Parts: sequence; structure tokens; C-alpha cells
Amino acid sequence: MGRHEMAPIDRIPLVGGALPLDFVNTTGGRSQAEPRERLRTYRDLLAWCRRAGVLAPLDVARLQRLAGDHVREAEGVLARVTGIREMLYSVLRSVAEDREPPASAVAALGRLWRADRQRRDLTWDEGRLRLRLVRGNGRLDMMIWPLVESGVELLTSDRVATLRRCAECDWLFLDGTKNGSRTWCKKACGNRVRARRHYARTVRGGVASGPGVGSRSAESPTEKD
Repeated sequence: MGRHEMAPIDRIPLVGGALPLDFVNTTGGRSQAEPRERLRTYRDLLAWCRRAGVLAPLDVARLQRLAGDHVREAEGVLARVTGIREMLYSVLRSVAEDREPPASAVAALGRLWRADRQRRDLTWDEGRLRLRLVRGNGRLDMMIWPLVESGVELLTSDRVATLRRCAECDWLFLDGTKNGSRTWCKKACGNRVRARRHYARTVRGGVASGPGVGSRSAESPTEKD
């Protein structure tokens, strides 16, 4: 089959339909020996946060400079963020598959949610009261709190009923179709499935009976996700 290329973090498809789903989709192939990890460095994390709208460009630039002066701390934040991502994924995937999520993961998410509350205050802004992150703003881990908040918000909303796991990969998405028939998270996954089916039919039909015969046409196209 064809080679499967991985899209870089600054061009990763945002197909989840909600911020926490795009967050857990920053890696893939979790069951493989080498998962397709995009968040390899703190700079990768910032690039994704900018792309997904978690952080403003000015915040990204400031945190890049701060990370340059605090390399070990930035590495620790990255490890913490990916740990939170996998905890959140375990809860979201369980819900998508109509299973009870791990109690330990739910408890961990609850602790993070309570910690997030302690970092927010009511502030008067543009003629109305708003909740703002006022403690911890500007820290290397400031992206954690909007991610936690969005995850809890999704899990406690009616939208969670449309949560699905891709039939091809382990990415999660919200199914916005009227009849709830969406199967794949993105077109590339559907293309790979169809290419495999075509290849299997070709082999069964005897077209690919010899070395090189029919093998090129039966290959899956190179995909990026």
C-alpha cells in the first residue's frame, strides 16, 4: 500500500468540530509501536495553539522568548500537556464508544477543572462581567486552562451525543450530519479505506497476479493527516 505521510503541526487538519477534539487529535496511531506524534517540542505546542486559536499571536511570541530562557520548564510543560491530552482522550473516546470512562481519568480532569476555576476572576470588560484567566496568565503552561475548560464544557454539553471515533484512525470528531452517518474524520481516511478495498478486489480478481502487475494502480495514494 502507499506511503502514509504525516502533516506538520502547523498544517494539521482541524476536523474535530471542537477545540478539545482537535487537541486530542494532535497525535494518531496510538496503538502502533510509533504513534504519529506532532507535539514533539514546546515550539510545536505553541504552533498548534496559534493555529487552533488557543493563544493569540502576541502570547505565542512572548512564550517562545520565555521558553528560550527556561528550556527545562518548557519541556516539563510539554510533557504535562501531552499527559493531559491522553487523559482527556481516554474520557472522550469512552464516551464516543458508549463506555464508562476510566474513573481515574474523570477524577484527574475534575482536579484540573477545579484548579482552572481558581485561576479565574470576574472582570468588567466592554460593558459586561467576564471570567478571565488572571492568575497564571503569561506562564509557560497558560494554554492548559482553556484546553481543560473546553474539554469539560464539551463533555457536559448536548453536543457530546454526536461524538464519534473515526472508523479508520483514532481521531475523534463531532458528527454534524442530519442522520448521524459520518464515518471518517477527514477525506484522507475515507480515501485510504476505499484504496484498500480496491486493492483487495483487484487481488481477488487476479489482476495483481505477478510482480509489478497491477500493483501501481492498486496502491493507496499518499495521504497527509
